Amino acid sequence: MREVIGIVLAGGSSSRMGADKARFEVAGRSMAEWVADAMDIFDTVVMVGRRKGLAGLDAIPDLRSGVGGPLSGLYTALAAFHRPLVVTAVDQPLVRADTLTRLAELAAGDETVVCVDEKPQVTCAAYASTCLDEATRQVRTGGSIQQMLRSVPWTRIEREVWSSWGEDGRSWYSMDMPGAVIAAEQRFRLDLLGRP
Repeated sequence: MREVIGIVLAGGSSSRMGADKARFEVAGRSMAEWVADAMDIFDTVVMVGRRKGLAGLDAIPDLRSGVGGPLSGLYTALAAFHRPLVVTAVDQPLVRADTLTRLAELAAGDETVVCVDEKPQVTCAAYASTCLDEATRQVRTGGSIQQMLRSVPWTRIEREVWSSWGEDGRSWYSMDMPGAVIAAEQRFRLDLLGRP
C-alpha cells in the first residue's frame, strides 16, 4: 500500500479513560500495539498527536493543539503528507487489517470513503488528499470531521457492503473508557481481560 499512508490518531487527553489510552492494555497488549499490528499492511504508518511514537511507530505532534476531537490529527496528517490516508484511532484495538485493506484499496484512487454504522465512522476511514482545504477551514472555525464531510465528496460504505468484508463493527469500536472493554467482550464475544 505504497501510495496510501496509514495514520493512527493518538491525540487527546484520555480523560474518560483516566490513563493514557495508547498504553492501556487489552488482552495483555497495549492498544497502540494492537492498532500498529493491524496497520502493518501499509508501507508507511505514523502516529499523529504525540511527540514520541509507541509500538515501533514514528510520531508527529498535532499542528493545531486545542482543536477538539480527531479533526486536528486528520488535518495534521493531510498537511504533512498530501497523500491519501487511511486513519484509525489508537483506542480502536479491535480494528481489522482486512477492513483497513478494503479502505486502502478505495483510498488508492484518492477518494474519501467512510463506513456508516448508524452514523459515519470517521475514525476508521479513508480520506482523499483533496480534503486538506476543507480540513484547514474546519480547524480554523472550530469544526469537526463530520462537518467537513458536508463539504467534500465522499463515498458511503453501508452495512451490507462492510459486513461482506467480514466486518461486524469492531474496527471502529472505541474503547475510550474502562467499561468499554467489558462491553466489547459482551458485544463481540471475546475474552479481552484474560479471565481464568
